[in-house]
Amino acid sequence: MKENKSGTSAILRDLSTQIGKSILMALPPVRRWRLRSPRTSNNLNEPDIYLRDSAFLGLNLLLAHAGADGVKAKSICEIGPGDFLSSGLSMLAAGAWQYTAIDRFPGNYYGKEAKRLYEEIAAEWSKYYPTIDWDKSIDVKSFPEGYESRIKLIAEPIEKVTLTTGFDIVCSFQVAEHVSDIDVFAEAHNRLLKKDGIGVHRVDLGPHDVWSEYRDPTTFLRFPSSVWGLTGSNRGIPNRRRHHEFLQAFDKANLDVEILLTEHFDEEFIDYSKLDKQFLSMPKDSVLTKTAIYRLKRRS
Repeated sequence: MKENKSGTSAILRDLSTQIGKSILMALPPVRRWRLRSPRTSNNLNEPDIYLRDSAFLGLNLLLAHAGADGVKAKSICEIGPGDFLSSGLSMLAAGAWQYTAIDRFPGNYYGKEAKRLYEEIAAEWSKYYPTIDWDKSIDVKSFPEGYESRIKLIAEPIEKVTLTTGFDIVCSFQVAEHVSDIDVFAEAHNRLLKKDGIGVHRVDLGPHDVWSEYRDPTTFLRFPSSVWGLTGSNRGIPNRRRHHEFLQAFDKANLDVEILLTEHFDEEFIDYSKLDKQFLSMPKDSVLTKTAIYRLKRRS
C-alpha cells in the first residue's frame, strides 16, 4: 500500500468515515453481515502470498522461537486466528496434538473459501516445509469439523475467557494491539500456560486500516483517546498501547519477557509536534516501535 496521504482535510474525511463504520458495526444486522465476510485476510486470490504472509506466519514464528521441538506434540492456544483456521491447520499438520482458538470475532471457519484455503495449504505443504512431513492423522478434507477432540473454538474476547487449561504454547500474531485491556491479556498467561510453557506474540504497533495510507506513520497517534474510541469501539481497532506499556503489563503479571525483535518507524516522515500529548510524554523509542515480538515465561 502506497503511503502518500497527508493534510487536515484527508484526516478529517477518514476520521468521519471510521466513526461511521463504528456506528454501523453496532447494528446487529450489519455486524452479522460483516462477520460473514473475510476481514483480516489479505491476498486471498494470490495463494503464494497468502500462505507466506498469513497461513504460515504463526507456524514459522513458533518453529523459530518455541524451542528445538517447535510445535511437535504441543498443545497450542492461539488468540485471534482471524477469518480462517489456517494457522491452526498448519500447526496440527506440523505435529501439534491440540489447538484452541480464542477470537472475539470468529470467522466462517467451515465455509467454501476456508475449505479452499485449507486444500491449498495441504497441496503446497512440501514446497514450504520440505523437511517436515505432514501429520498423516490430519485429513484436510474433513478439517476442521472432523477434529472436535483436537480443536476447541472459543468465541469470546481474551479479556472474558476464564479457561484454566495449561497449554505448552500461547500465541498471537497481530492481535495484542487490538485487545481492550493489555493487563488482562498479560495476566491470562498465568492461567493458560503450563508452568514451563511459553507465550509467543508478534504485535503490530503501527497504523492499521486507512491510517496506514498516510505518509506520516504516526498519524493515528494524533487523536486524543476520546476521539479515537469513537472510530471503532465496536470494531476491535488498535488500542495504540506502546512497546514500553506491553513490557510493563508483562512485568506486572509476573512474566519474564524476552524481546525477540523490534522494528521502528522511519523518523524522516514523522511530525512529533502533532502527536497527542499522551504520546509526547512517553519514551521516544517506545512510540517509534512499529513491530515487536515477545517470548514470555511464567516466573517461578
